[in-house]
Amino acid sequence: METLIQIMKPMTTNGYRVNQACKFFPCHDGMEDCTFCFCPLYPCKNEERGGKFIRVNNGKTNQRIWDCTRCNWIHKKETVDKIFELIRGKMK
Repeated sequence: METLIQIMKPMTTNGYRVNQACKFFPCHDGMEDCTFCFCPLYPCKNEERGGKFIRVNNGKTNQRIWDCTRCNWIHKKETVDKIFELIRGKMK
């Protein structure tokens, strides 16, 4: 079974794991580490990272959802490296 690191390794550029084939690339300004394309902490509800609740009205529903488009924390190489370090520590 391939690990996430093995899958992402061929896509490594300058130490960053990127997926240039993604139709949303680049999704954050200059902070592209695509290991966690979708944040595993969603919805973190941490407004200090740039996220916020927004109201969405699609004609049928009027609901609040967590919008993290201004958060780039999970796309920073240091963050991804730290998460991998924590995962490896738990696996030992």
